[in-house]
Amino acid sequence: MNRRRRTAGGLTGLGALVAALVIIAVYLSVDRSQPSSSSGSGYRPPSGPVGVGHVPAGTLDPTAAAAALAQLPVAPKSSLAGYERDCDNGAGCVFGPAWADVDGNGCDQRNDVLHRDLIAIAVRAGTHGCVVTSGTLHDPYTGTTVHFTKADAGEVPIDHVVPLAAAWTQGAARWTAQKREQFANDLDNLIATDREQNSAKGDSTAEEWVPPDPAYGCSYATVVVTVKQEYGLTVTDAEAGALRTLLATC
Repeated sequence: MNRRRRTAGGLTGLGALVAALVIIAVYLSVDRSQPSSSSGSGYRPPSGPVGVGHVPAGTLDPTAAAAALAQLPVAPKSSLAGYERDCDNGAGCVFGPAWADVDGNGCDQRNDVLHRDLIAIAVRAGTHGCVVTSGTLHDPYTGTTVHFTKADAGEVPIDHVVPLAAAWTQGAARWTAQKREQFANDLDNLIATDREQNSAKGDSTAEEWVPPDPAYGCSYATVVVTVKQEYGLTVTDAEAGALRTLLATC
């Protein structure tokens, strides 16, 4: 009888130990890198980093992109008349306020992109994990490394892969204001890059500018085609040819 009681007690103790280990394992598996948003005030960053090739989630693979490119409507660019990006002093603000939080996650789109594209980031206290103050970017357009600090934020601008001005001349002028604002802040069309290349690219499309790092040419083309297909934008003959050339390098 005594032996039986000791065995039962031993099993009870073993069960308690197993339960404790399970609780510890669950606790350690919970990601506490960002504040909880259960109260509605926490920030949920976009999934990331973008990873190999800096291709946003949802981008078509090269084969699908080539097929989609063949279906894009071909047309010359229309006039830029009416295009006013600025929102100050009564300007047209045709794509809405810059970096609007269109996904409603509690953080502006610029910081969303920095969270996604940079590594080793630090965030400002009191912003619910939103505002990035420093980090490192492996620039997709050049293949170089850029160190970001909030004090010198202009060194890492956010590029619209399909430029807003180009989109205006290729269909966006006919959109609703809401659709234009969504487009301007769509993470699938936004990539962090370095200041020099962002300036060099400007409002150019693929027949006028391609990433200086050839290794990113394929990825760049897949992003452009994905965005144009999603929003029903046109391409010019020359642009379509340039995109086909880039996709051929995949």
